[in-house]
Amino acid sequence: MKLRFLSLIFVAALLLATVSASENISYSNESENITFEGVNFTIPAGFGESKDVEDFDELGSYGKSCFYVNEANGEIIITVISDWMGMNVDEFYKEGAVESTVNGHTGWNYTEDDLHYFGYVHDDKGILIGVTNETRLYEIVL
Repeated sequence: MKLRFLSLIFVAALLLATVSASENISYSNESENITFEGVNFTIPAGFGESKDVEDFDELGSYGKSCFYVNEANGEIIITVISDWMGMNVDEFYKEGAVESTVNGHTGWNYTEDDLHYFGYVHDDKGILIGVTNETRLYEIVL
């Protein structure tokens, strides 16, 4: 199972690496509550959706990712793996990861390529959030 999940983290990392600002982004002056794949999040003020939602089916796991950017090159990617199938939070462990709690959710936090990730389980869904500024995790995760 860990091999399958590590490949999903790799896919999410690649998706985040492809996020690029577009001239058509509408940046919000206020934070916005969203529901993505049945999970609630908050997108901080100053961010706008940067590209369409991407679906992936990697090694039999289905998920979706959404992407947000701000004008100061901040990035957010939210990935929800909907067929978590009872896997536990330890599937998010990656070498160097630190167990942490963000807004009551226990998971694994790690940094890779100047991006900060937090993976946790909520309502039988695996959730991986990647951000350029680690403190944003506390604004996004509800």
